[in-house]
Amino acid sequence: MTGWGRSQRAALTMGLGMMVVWTAACAGAPARIPSAAATPSAAPTTIAPGVSVNPSELVVPPYTVSTTNPLPAGVSAKRVVMDVVADNLIENLAIERGDAPLLAFSDSGGMLAIDEATISTNQSVDTRIVSINDSISSLVLGSEGDPNNSAARAALNVEGVERITTQDAQGAESHKSNDFHVLIWVAWSTTLHKYLRCDVSVL
Repeated sequence: MTGWGRSQRAALTMGLGMMVVWTAACAGAPARIPSAAATPSAAPTTIAPGVSVNPSELVVPPYTVSTTNPLPAGVSAKRVVMDVVADNLIENLAIERGDAPLLAFSDSGGMLAIDEATISTNQSVDTRIVSINDSISSLVLGSEGDPNNSAARAALNVEGVERITTQDAQGAESHKSNDFHVLIWVAWSTTLHKYLRCDVSVL
């Protein structure tokens, strides 16, 4: 995807389920048995209270910046992507744990409301999210006004495939795989000193 713009964007969908989670894709490589002399793995990195991840999970995925709708002046594309990578890891764990307060370290505004509603709905029907894994096929950053937050102009146009495993009250697991194409807005948090995802729209 190389385009950018408002023409194909649907109205804001507050009932949208899980959002983008950034994970490295393992494309069927053969399993590797570590040798006895394997080097120690990197120390976990703390990205939120109670959330530590392997640094490999924080690798910035490939991205481009729109030439027709460039990012607002002073906004670092790499910083936005780095923060959103961490935000999605935090969101993912919060939803898997059913830990709504943890979402404050990844979301704000409309995005926060979506994820809080997701956790509430899952708990009300006694459903647990076992895992969320997304493969990103396209990531373009640019400038787009958020209709719900005039301060948010930096956005990410993202396409990919989302895979979710859920478990119902009886312990039965189900697996879903869905294509997604969304526009995610971010806003700077002066408290956390990072970008938080603040809104989303389906494209």
